[in-house]
Amino acid sequence: MRITRKMKRELKNAVNPLEELVIIIKQYFPKLTSWIDNLTDTRNKSYITYDFKICLLTQILAFCSSYQSMNKIGRDFNSDIVINNINHILKTNYIELPHKDTLINVISEIKHEELELIQTKIIKTLIRSKMLDKYRFDGLFYVVIDGTGLYSTKVNLGEQAITKVFNEGEDNEYTLYSYYALEAKLVCGNITFSLATEFVENETYNDENGNIYRKFDKQDCELKAAYRLLEKIKKRFPKLPIIIGGDALYMGKPFLKLCDKYKFEYIIRYKEDSASTIKKDFDKFNIIDGNYKYQNEIIYGEPDEIKQYYTVNVISYDEEIINEEAGKVTTKNFSYITSLKITNKNKEKIVQLGRKRWMIENKGFKEQKSDVLNITHIYTKNCNGTKNIYLLIQFAHTILNLLNYGNVLIIGLNTTKNEVSELIRKTLTSIFKPLNLNRKIQLRLP
Repeated sequence: MRITRKMKRELKNAVNPLEELVIIIKQYFPKLTSWIDNLTDTRNKSYITYDFKICLLTQILAFCSSYQSMNKIGRDFNSDIVINNINHILKTNYIELPHKDTLINVISEIKHEELELIQTKIIKTLIRSKMLDKYRFDGLFYVVIDGTGLYSTKVNLGEQAITKVFNEGEDNEYTLYSYYALEAKLVCGNITFSLATEFVENETYNDENGNIYRKFDKQDCELKAAYRLLEKIKKRFPKLPIIIGGDALYMGKPFLKLCDKYKFEYIIRYKEDSASTIKKDFDKFNIIDGNYKYQNEIIYGEPDEIKQYYTVNVISYDEEIINEEAGKVTTKNFSYITSLKITNKNKEKIVQLGRKRWMIENKGFKEQKSDVLNITHIYTKNCNGTKNIYLLIQFAHTILNLLNYGNVLIIGLNTTKNEVSELIRKTLTSIFKPLNLNRKIQLRLP
């Protein structure tokens, strides 16, 4: 049935996205407020006006409402309607909401490691709900690793920030300071959820004179952060069956051996110029099946100190792209090394899974940079505060994904994610209406 504009207006009036959002939080993450309340509070108890719950959940609601500026939050939330709505949602009785500066100060003082543990509890809750089981590949969850920059500024952010020097040695030399996050995203169809985060910082080096200096080298710093991230995932999800996905940066043997150590399978983008020994053997011994070429147990590199060779399984697929207007056919190649044994039956699925690596960029970082959320906005120049804001945005992104992809009423609106968040904002800031938060819903992800 065709949905008319009138029907769409009536549906928007009948559905309250704020109510649906809060029900998801309360029903699917009932312990979230207690997790927040249990964060270590280093503030002087004599000067505490607002507890962590009101500060963090106010910020999460603001992110879900498409707010990308603390100044805008400060102006719009200074309203009796917003105060009444948030008191109603959190069952509190505050006369005023925290000022934007108070929010940032409180968020900046929380240990980011403790917020990361809440991130772990959120994703564990989703996994235990069995809601994500349909996205497993042979019982394994697909987790893609990639990095993204948060923001850059010429303001000196201190030693923990990443530094890049431009026009070095020239009159117009300048330094950019920035923050960078390495993410492990759980890929579920066309949806991603933040599984774990490792923040990348400058590494320490010695120059030829023995002087110590710090600088950012993408390959060196990101790889070391990736090793820490794998360890973090194993520690926090010790029994979770995982396939790690990543680009060619991660095809070095140290990374692959860590995957083996932690019993993670992997599918990593393979570039011929990155490993000549793989190319030599793969060209000799590959099995050709249509547009696919594959072979198991290809030797990678020279033997180690105990004369053992490291082997990987390799698969290559050529996709033909037809340009009817130009009358040309071009070929695009997708090649991967994997720990999974490749067979005629699973070769297509392995390539399809490997190609889903783009999901972390398009459905992860891109959504968080250009749509409802904005991880590149400078909310604070404080290092710890920036990390915590980033983590709170991951919480908001998870909740919004459940709302936009799993709630049948929101899906029925037939509208964009931006419009849904605008409706949440409108309800939160313009209308005080008691929400029916005792109603149960069932999410059905596609």
